[in-house]
Amino acid sequence: MNRRSAFTLIELLCVMAIIGLLASLAIPAVQGFAEKSREVKCAQNLRQIFVFTSSAANDNDNRFPKIEIDPEKPVYGDNAVAKPLYETLKNYGCTEKNLQCPSDLAGPNWYAKKKTSYMWQPFSEDEPTNNITIYTPRGAFPGRLSRVRLCQDWDLVHAAQDAGMRKRMNVLYADGHVQLR
Repeated sequence: MNRRSAFTLIELLCVMAIIGLLASLAIPAVQGFAEKSREVKCAQNLRQIFVFTSSAANDNDNRFPKIEIDPEKPVYGDNAVAKPLYETLKNYGCTEKNLQCPSDLAGPNWYAKKKTSYMWQPFSEDEPTNNITIYTPRGAFPGRLSRVRLCQDWDLVHAAQDAGMRKRMNVLYADGHVQLR
């Protein structure tokens, strides 16, 4: 007798089910790696912003520059004392790419609205780089550089890897470190 060996329909269905199961387990892991890489790129952008800001401060008697948060609603009026983030830092090597958070471009897209994915915090404007004073209705007090925010994501754009999948943002502090909050 001449008998051919071949896969049965049941065997093929079992193999396809196993491949489908493995793929469904692998896809969330790959998505987690992609989000982590976007977080890291965003943190690198913020560290670069700190380098550019430090260079600008060196040219400004070691004082942080005045940066307009939203040019459409100027805080300093129309006298052009402060410029937007890119305009202030472009002479120090900042490019438009440094102001693009990959998670923001994939999500809310503040970059399209404001031409930056990052919001400058006004606490440090025109303050010495080594001694920031925080002004409140109760008075003025010295701010610890490791706790004073310089710049941060405009929105909660980074998905946390915990069970709740709550959103978080990267924050650049006055001492130069970046933290996911």
